[in-house]
Amino acid sequence: MKISYASIAGLALAASLAGSAALAATPKSAVERPSVVSAKASRSLLIDLAQAGARLVAVGDRGHILFSDDQGKSWTQAKVPVSVMLTSVYFPNAQEGWAVGHNGVILFSSDAGANWQLQRVDKDSGSEKAGAPLLGVWFADNQNGYAVGAYGYFLATHDGGTTWSDNSAALSNTDGWHLNAIRGMSGTPTVFIVGEHGVLFRSQDKGVTWSALASPFDGSFFGVAPIAPDLVLIFGLQGRLFASSDQGGQWRQVQTGVTSGLNAAARLEDGRIIVAGNAGVMLGAKDSSLNLTPETRSDRQSITAILPLPGNGLLTAGDGGVKSLSAASK
Repeated sequence: MKISYASIAGLALAASLAGSAALAATPKSAVERPSVVSAKASRSLLIDLAQAGARLVAVGDRGHILFSDDQGKSWTQAKVPVSVMLTSVYFPNAQEGWAVGHNGVILFSSDAGANWQLQRVDKDSGSEKAGAPLLGVWFADNQNGYAVGAYGYFLATHDGGTTWSDNSAALSNTDGWHLNAIRGMSGTPTVFIVGEHGVLFRSQDKGVTWSALASPFDGSFFGVAPIAPDLVLIFGLQGRLFASSDQGGQWRQVQTGVTSGLNAAARLEDGRIIVAGNAGVMLGAKDSSLNLTPETRSDRQSITAILPLPGNGLLTAGDGGVKSLSAASK
């Protein structure tokens, strides 16, 4: 999940100056500077979470990518060739993963997130999309993947990221509304894209073709979460949450009792469903009936991604970095 373009556009990257003595007056850009190792990286702004097999991976500000092999108890900072803000990460298998971010950056890892290489970055092409942030990434397998972002950014690869092409014509998004998230439903060929102004697209062939769905909301969606084969959630501005039990054919609004933007949702091992968002908001339901009970975390820090852990634990990412919550603390 992610976080919407509107939510992250005002977050400034650190402007540290770097360069050789001969080029001291011309600092390297964030796409040329490797991410700096920091002891505070796990407590800095982190935007998204993913699993690479048993490993947990987090991405965020300043090009920070961290991984944990002990369910979030400790974190190691990965080697990353850029220091732009990273907004989304996805692993279609235990070893290979992709991360995207500002400046149209796309990174690839073949070792479960320990080391990353730059696959793509925007050049000055004169296009309004050039340099805009990518906000979501999803792969059907290790060859076929898609990335979405601001101004209707929609890219596709069919060779594992060796080449990326503009896939915008596949969507009826002529106004160029920001595309905030993309996610597929496990065990089905269905994939969703959500974004600004209530835009909602669905593919039923793993991203090959797309159709626009009638949207239940004309405000921004910040994320989509396939909870089960018969339950998908979309959520966003003003605490709006909608559920579908037929893979997007029909949507029903779920009352949340909150007005904060909602950014993430997940189901725990015991069937409980957790939805989280800005200002420390967390909502919990016992099952897919979605009778939600709201709670506000004491730190009131925004949560941008959540990931279930064994034993009904939960990992969160956001303003305060990565945090592990026990079953009793939710």
